[in-house]
Amino acid sequence: MIPQKRRTDLYLFNWTIVLIAIISFNSCKDHKTISFNQDYSIDTVKMSIGDSCLQTYTTQRNRVYGNNFYCFNKLQHCIDIFDLSAKQLINQLKIDREGANGITNIEAFCVCGDSIFIQNETNYILMNHRGEIIRKISKDKLNNLIDQNIYSFFPTSITLSNFENLIFDKKYNELIIPINITDPLALKDKSCIATIDIEKETVNLLPAYFPSTVTNKYYGKLATAQILSKGDSIIYNFANSSYVYIYDRTNKQTYEYNIKSDYTPNLSESLDKNANMKGVFDHYLHSLFFHNMQYDEYRNLYYRIHTDKSNDKSAFNNKETFLTIINSQFEKINEIKLPSNTYPVFNIAPNGLIFVFMKGLDEDYFSYAELTNSNIYKVSSPSQANILPQETAVKNKNSQTPKKVSTKPGKAPVMTSEKIGNFIKENMIYPEYELENKIEGYVYVVLESDSTGNVISYNISEIATTTDNENFRKEALRIGHLIKQIYPNITFAFHVPFLIDNYLENHKNKVNSYENNE
Repeated sequence: MIPQKRRTDLYLFNWTIVLIAIISFNSCKDHKTISFNQDYSIDTVKMSIGDSCLQTYTTQRNRVYGNNFYCFNKLQHCIDIFDLSAKQLINQLKIDREGANGITNIEAFCVCGDSIFIQNETNYILMNHRGEIIRKISKDKLNNLIDQNIYSFFPTSITLSNFENLIFDKKYNELIIPINITDPLALKDKSCIATIDIEKETVNLLPAYFPSTVTNKYYGKLATAQILSKGDSIIYNFANSSYVYIYDRTNKQTYEYNIKSDYTPNLSESLDKNANMKGVFDHYLHSLFFHNMQYDEYRNLYYRIHTDKSNDKSAFNNKETFLTIINSQFEKINEIKLPSNTYPVFNIAPNGLIFVFMKGLDEDYFSYAELTNSNIYKVSSPSQANILPQETAVKNKNSQTPKKVSTKPGKAPVMTSEKIGNFIKENMIYPEYELENKIEGYVYVVLESDSTGNVISYNISEIATTTDNENFRKEALRIGHLIKQIYPNITFAFHVPFLIDNYLENHKNKVNSYENNE
């Protein structure tokens, strides 16, 4: 039995583990696209670096903010900032180890505007881009604000810096963290998420509770909530299962979605309750593992990486890895098996998904891989604001309380991602001038709904639209206005493709169908 641990005991095994492994995306040349199958392609990008930079960055989760890539340089104890468009280092944010601005260790960080939030074993720290500490919030202080017989801000198990994910919600001015339970065998009816008010330095335990998928059996570190903040929703999941949960901050209700994999089991094997720390660690590294959800503001999609179980305890990164692509209504639209030895942490950028290599390809370059496919297309560089409106998805039944959320449609049929393709084919009229002159393009239409599912706004997203042709844009909006009903309180976005061959083929099929009916 794993005993309950007080904070003073935890220092004995509050490990921060940095994994060193080797990743291979096959042998790729600079900017040459390699197609592994019909589902995706990968570009290898290399940035020339000086002696102070690293060939790769994997000790912490890196961050993309705007068009910049923030990477923690453990050797230099700084954050290296790369421009993704210019493909060059633009700044090194030096972090003091001692003194008034001293930060001895970094477990995780995130970027928001001019501020960088840092987490280490004792504090949450707010720092500016000059390396000056603006605010430091002690975990000791926060721990005194909660029931320490139940909850703790200090780890009650192993900690992997590689996977740690610090979340700051700008709208609420709060850090959102998974709260630790002092007795890992007593999760039932306990909050799994807490928020920290940055200004007041107060703690709020949210009524988002550990689900039965982690309370019925013992899963060790896999039972820690993994968090994503999106508008008024906190989207979280646990590494042991394919379930995704959405806590709505406006009505304090939780909703669940089971986004299953077609390639692997959807529930990890449980852990022996009497397992020692090595057993907990091996279980964490080698089990079926569903990583945290990530939101793509450029394409209005969600992604989730998961890795299958491995029986080879000698290596960390020899697991089969899968990427699930999910639309704004939390429906799976694609699942991709990634190359072997893929490191399961990625970032989202205009050019696709960024995967870092665990081993540098060239001593003079920092190298990473950009993954794209038919869903993850390249877009123009965005501003640092969100591209699409925030959404709160509430269409599935409540997983924590008996309250039900109605999704009963109005008089008009509900449009979904499965229907939209055929709907566009049936209703699109190719502008005559553009058809005759073989002009093509894509227009990205964004709809928003109210609490009843009625569409209340119709817009074009410039970031994912490839043409400024007015006739195309008018036709795309006309199609959008034909849609009256979607799911409640969501953003629904889709491309209207003006492709001549596709249009003529579809038109021919319509003519043939008409003639056959005659």
